Parts: sequence; structure tokens; C-alpha cells
Amino acid sequence: MRTWSSSLLLVLGISSAIQLAQAATGVLSGITDIRITACPEDNCSIPGYRKVPQDLNKYSRGSFVHLHFADDEHQPEEDNDLLALDTAQEQRKRKGRHDRKRRRQQHPITQLAVQQGQDADMGPEWEKLEGNLNDGNRGPVLTMFVKRDPSQAPVDSIVVKYGYDSHAAIGYDRLPLDLNTGTGGQWVYLYYKKSGPREPITHIATKACTIAPCIMDDSWTRINRPIMTGTFKRYLYLFYKSVPGERPITSLSLGLQRQDDSGDENDDMDKEILDTGIRFKDSNIFVSLKRGQLGEERLHAVDNIAVELGSNQIPYRWNVAAFEGESKGEEVPDWNAQVIYRTGHKALPVVPKLRFKENGSFKIVQFADIHMATGPHSCYNVPSTMECTGDINTLEMMERMLEAERPDLVVYTGDNVDGLSSKDAYATILKYSKPVVDRGIPWTIIFGNHDEEGDLSREEMMRSVQDIPYSLSERGPLGISGTGNYVLSIYNHRHRGHSWGGMDSLRKDDKSQFTLYFLDSGAYSFSLEYPGWDWIKEDQVEWFRQTSREITSRYQSDEIPNALAFFHIPIPEYDLTEPEDAPPEDGDDEDDDNGKNSRKAHKKHRKDDDDGRVVGDKGERVSSPSYNSGMFDAIFESRDVRATTAGHDHVNDYCLDHRGINLCYGGGLGYGSYGSASFPRRSRVFEILKNGQRVDTWKRLDDPEMTVVSLQTLFDGRKSDQGVEFEEQQSGPTSSPNRRPSHLTPNDVWESLRKGGQYVLGGDN
Repeated sequence: MRTWSSSLLLVLGISSAIQLAQAATGVLSGITDIRITACPEDNCSIPGYRKVPQDLNKYSRGSFVHLHFADDEHQPEEDNDLLALDTAQEQRKRKGRHDRKRRRQQHPITQLAVQQGQDADMGPEWEKLEGNLNDGNRGPVLTMFVKRDPSQAPVDSIVVKYGYDSHAAIGYDRLPLDLNTGTGGQWVYLYYKKSGPREPITHIATKACTIAPCIMDDSWTRINRPIMTGTFKRYLYLFYKSVPGERPITSLSLGLQRQDDSGDENDDMDKEILDTGIRFKDSNIFVSLKRGQLGEERLHAVDNIAVELGSNQIPYRWNVAAFEGESKGEEVPDWNAQVIYRTGHKALPVVPKLRFKENGSFKIVQFADIHMATGPHSCYNVPSTMECTGDINTLEMMERMLEAERPDLVVYTGDNVDGLSSKDAYATILKYSKPVVDRGIPWTIIFGNHDEEGDLSREEMMRSVQDIPYSLSERGPLGISGTGNYVLSIYNHRHRGHSWGGMDSLRKDDKSQFTLYFLDSGAYSFSLEYPGWDWIKEDQVEWFRQTSREITSRYQSDEIPNALAFFHIPIPEYDLTEPEDAPPEDGDDEDDDNGKNSRKAHKKHRKDDDDGRVVGDKGERVSSPSYNSGMFDAIFESRDVRATTAGHDHVNDYCLDHRGINLCYGGGLGYGSYGSASFPRRSRVFEILKNGQRVDTWKRLDDPEMTVVSLQTLFDGRKSDQGVEFEEQQSGPTSSPNRRPSHLTPNDVWESLRKGGQYVLGGDN
């Protein structure tokens, strides 16, 4: 059993309320506050903060210690969000917090550090966070420090990983100290990512090891992952550091140096060669680097280095450190990896507002369940006569869809990365986004249940997506469940005419005319009472309610824009395809794939209903959560959402009209996961017409003709004009199955917290 401090719940940390506008250069707003919680059970939360889920005391018999961070946009007011019961202690610290708050308002956090010792000090430029990262165990006191330097880029993401040889997404740096040091527990490392320019790299070192722990002193930063060389010294790591006042490195390459050439003079005085200690046939492998001059523009200096698996698309404006003889046909090592580097921070292309065309139309293509991996991947459930090469077929279908439909926006609705098959999720993201990036099409994502099963978390994948051109994806509020709860707006066509400085006009015709909601539906349930699939949490439902009210309140009742909602796992109402008095569906009830019913078997198809309630195919059982959080009720009661679309069930592609709300599926597109040989892969299209008042939808099949099926009009007219009374809060019975009581007693809350549940204080849970 764990031991803990005397307080039942001790929240340690600092608070700030910085309001810093996002820079026009595309640099994301940074983290403004980090707090440390130490709790007897793993149920600590702080309203308005994102909890890093990994316990810093993993396997060390101490308290459950977690980091929580907030950005400048969603942080609660000072002193209203503390969960500490030891108020006397907090009062003693109030003055110190007030003094530090004034410094924190100058700039978000730009640097992190951890030192051993309760009395550790790093000087006046560093702020010392209250709390011990080793709280309650036998290890040394670990103290965390943050720095706010207006001349440096802000830290905008924090993740924690287990294992010495762990790695994070490209662009994340790792603090060198194990956060579980001296405890005998799991190796725990903190990674952080900066938005914007970084310090130029001035030194590079290599180290080859026979086992995974490859280390150098704390002044060096280790790159994200090793190169698996296939030799006795199989792990090859690169390290780098930045030393002020020294010449920056401007380019990198790899090469083979024969032993009899090792004494040759290097005629290029700006070129340096580092021997890696790795052999390939009769040669040594070396790293060649070139240096620029002091004072040279940062744009030309190397400021980041990484390793990417495979030979996939590299990140935007990065470079490959290729073998010098490879272009001449010389034999070089096949590592199934490439060293890549970035020279300076270059802003992403500006994505203009989403706007209707002059004819009042706007087209969205939905790519559902593409299930892509790092390599070619495999094919599942395809006709025996079909030549299938996995992701190549998926990419070809995506490109054919883009050419046929010419969309204004593409939405990837989850299970974009086949996590268990993808060894490098970042490379997979670059791979699946390439068709839209090459065409300059705005695009956005939500997550499914498989994306996070690989090497990257939702946090890392979302930040990676935000670094790719034309992406409109957002992390969303930090204080609610999930990653990727956000809203996009579609505006009127911008008529040619006078405008101020070329910027978007603020005239009435520039108001938003259609709204797109995106929600993270999670992955798997950890509740014994409601096993199976995860669900959109109550705090997300409340966020949707409040956001919808805020948007619709800006308009007269006859001008409220319509809306669509996107999520991955279908809500329970998707299963209401049969009339209430209909007999149950035939089919195999044997569970497969974490609750799905015999997904590999193509069960009874439900074709278009005669009454028009269901348009499309129902080829498998609906895999919705066993708990209903009330998302449909919130949608029904809203004054804007007319339809939703989901993924998850690959051989369902119908739209169900339930109480005037159309519940649609995208239909599975990816060949890298289950499907049916008699059910061609497909993609759904939404065409918004009449400046948002009408939405038509159809699907295209992956066949030689790109056949269009199930063309239908989802709605025509504004929701507020349909004569339906939408209440703020529905009372009485609901048609939603498995609905919990909407009001919980304090005893219910404490019992749920004891079991590991989480609630946002001040909500309606």
C-alpha cells in the first residue's frame, strides 16, 4: 500500500493568469502555469488544467504524483481552483505566490529544469515550483524549476514517458534526470515541446551502445530515438547542445570513411567529421557537419535533429541528412530510418478563413478509419481478385476522392493511425496528410480508439498535426476531458471590394454562417460498471452546450447558423435503427475486438428504409458505449446542430434520422483494418448549400467508376425555423438508453472519486 503525506489531498504549485495574444507568426500560445499534485489515490485533478496522466512515482510506493499545466487561454481565476484542505499552509504561501505572479505575467514558460535537493536553487531567473516530484517515497527530493525568457519560444506541450529508452514525437526535448531517481521504481522522463524558433545547435556528438541506456552528461540533449544499426553496437544515438558565442551548424550529412582514407586532409575548413564507431563492411560511418559564421541568420542554422523511421515524408521544411554517396548509386546501410534536421523556424502557410464559394456552397470530405501505418501495411477483407498493397491502396483512394470532389475541407474522423502496426506515429501522420498538403486543402482531425495505441500520445499527435501545413486542428480547452474538442466556422463568401489593409472585412456579410463541432470520444472504458467503448464525457457535453449557446446567442432567431458535429465512436442513439416494436436483429452475438460483435463477419445488411429514416447500409452491430452521457440530448436541445457523423464501425455507412437529427457514418476507407469483401471501401461527402441552410450528402465507393451512392438531403432550412421547441434542459424521461441520473449526491461523487473517477468542480455532474 502506498504511503502519503498527512493531508488527504495536497496540491502543490503555482498559479498565474496570463493573457498573452497568440503571435501572428503562427507560434502557438505557451504554457503559463505548471502545478504538482501528490495524492493518496490516483484521482487528483485541478479545474482548468490538463493532467499529465502518467504517475511520476510509478512502482515506487510513494504518493500518486502528477503534473498539471494550463495555457493562457483557459486558466481559472487565482485562488478559486485550489483543492487543498490545508488552508493554513496555503495562506502562508499566498504572499510568495503573489510576488511570483507579477513575474509570470510577463511571458509564458520557456524552459524547464529538475534538480535534486529540497534546498536546490538555480538563481533569480528561475522560479521554484512548490512540491516534491518524489513525494512519499524513499528517493531524494526532486524540485522543479521554470524560466520565463521573453527572448525564447514558449513551451506549449508537456508529456511524460516510462522507460529509459522511451521517446517522444519529433520536436520534443527530454529533461535528462529520471523523475523516479533513487526509488527503485520505473524510469520516468519528462518531455517538452517549444513553439517557434529554437537556439542554434553548435555541437553534435554520437554514441554507439550495445544496450539501450546511452547517456552523456546533462549538458547534451538526446535526439528522439536511436538508429538500429544491425551491428554489435546496435544503438546509435545523436546528441546536441547550444553554446552561446560559438559558430552554428548549418547542415548535416552521413558518409562512409574507409580506414585507409582516415588521415586525409579536409580541404573545407568549415566542415567537421565525427566518427560514429559503427562499421559498414570495410568502412566507418561518420557524420559530416558544416558550420556557419557567428552572427549568421538563425534561418540558416540547424536548431533541431531527429530520427524518423522508414523513408516517409519528412516534416515541413526539414532536411534529410543523406549518405553522400547514395545519389551516385553507392551501397549504403539500410537502417529503415533517416536522420533529419531543421534549419531555423519557418512559419507555416497562412490558412485563410473557411468560406462559402460565390454560389453559396462548401464541400467537406470525410476520411473515416484509414488505419495507416509506418510501412506498406497489410490488407484485410478484400475481394480475392483484388491486388491490394495496404496503405498504397488507401492513399490512392484518398487521392481519387480529392480529385473527384475538390473539397474545401477534409476531416479525418479517427483511427487515422493504426497504433499497434505503426512504429512511428509521427511518420504515419505525415504519410496520411500528404494528399491534402500537396493540394493545399485545409484539413483537420479527431482521434479514435486506435490512434494512441502506438508510440505517441494524443497530446503529441495533436501537436504534431498542428505543425503540418493547412491543418486547422486544435487541442481545445485543457480543463475538460479529451484532446481535440474545438469549433470551426464557415463564413460568407468574401466579395471583392474595399477592405482595410487586405484583412478580412468586419462587415455583416462576414459573420459565420455554419458551425463545425469536433469532439474527442475517447477510446476504451475503464469502468467495471460500464465496460466496452469510451464515451463523450459529461464535461465535454457541458462544454458543447455552453459553446453552442454562446455561438447562437450572437444571432437573431431566424439567422442562427446550422451546424454539424464530428466524433469517432457513435453515441448510443446510432443503434435506434429499428422501430421500438421490431424484433431483435439476427446475427452472431459472440464478442470480438473488445466488445465488437464478430467484426470480421459481414452480417445482415440493412438497406435504405422505406420510410426514409435510414439511408445506407448497416453491415455490423453498432459499437457504441454502454453508458449514455447525454450527448444526443444536448445536440437535440441545441439551436444549431442538425446532423452528426462518426466512424468506428467500418461496414456501417448509413444516416439515421432520429428525432430530426441525422446520425451518419462515414464508412470505412482504410484497407489496413477489417472490412468486408462485398462492401467496397468508401468515403462520405457533405455539401453545404445555400450558405449553410441546406446539406446534401453521399458516398463514393472505391471502384473503377468511383460510384456515387446514397445521395440524400439531410436538411433544408435553419433548425430554428423547424417548429421544434428546444428546451435548455430536458426534464422527464429520455429516449437515450442507459442514461445515468443527471444529478449526483456528494456521496456519489466521493464514491466515484474513490474508485478513480474524475469530476470538474463547478460543473453540473
